[in-house]
Parts: sequence; structure tokens; C-alpha cells
Amino acid sequence: MSEIYNIVNKKKLDVVKKPISKAHGLPNECYTSKEYTLIERKKLFEDKWVVIGVASSLPNVGDFKPFDLLGVPLLLVRNKKGKIKVFHNICSHRGSKLVTELCKKKKYNKMSLSFMGIQFRW
Repeated sequence: MSEIYNIVNKKKLDVVKKPISKAHGLPNECYTSKEYTLIERKKLFEDKWVVIGVASSLPNVGDFKPFDLLGVPLLLVRNKKGKIKVFHNICSHRGSKLVTELCKKKKYNKMSLSFMGIQFRW
């Protein structure tokens, strides 16, 4: 918590804990400070499971869908066994995103990068 007090005055945060008749929302710094956002993300998401989709959004084998989780590009895939897997949505060679929009029923459960001849199979 001391990290946060370097960004937001403790008195401003303590108001949130008061009885509802005297309390008010979080101070502006909680919404505008990049440093606060980084600490909040670390405390809330770094070591916990996070729901990023539902199975019905990938109904068919070969479907895949990009998802951005707090700046981390991910790729949700329904593999040939019908299981949903999640991968980093980054080309290991160029560092660019592999997929930018939902794709339905990709044949052969693979994705090819024509300019490099690289294939990703799931």
C-alpha cells in the first residue's frame, strides 16, 4: 500500500472507507495516474485467473479470436480436439500481431504467415 501513498495522498483514499453518508469515490489520481494503474494491475491481475471469454464465442473447431488483456495480445483458439487454448498473439519473428479479428473455421487447425512460411498449429 505504501507504493500507492506515493501517488495518492492517504487522506484522500481514507475517505472511501468512511460511512456511506460521508464517503465519496476514489480520488482523480486513481483514474489518471499511469503509475497507479500499473500498481493496480499488478495487485489485481498478475497472479490470478482472469476470464477472457466464453466457450460459445468459439463454437467450432478451428475458430480463433484475438483478445487484448491489459495490453497483452492473446489469441483464443478452439483446437482439433475441441479444447480452447490461449496463446500470445505475437509473431515470434517480427513481433507483430498474428490475428486482428475473429476467424471462423480455420481449415487444418493451422495459421500460416505467407511472407515467412511459418505455420502455427494447434
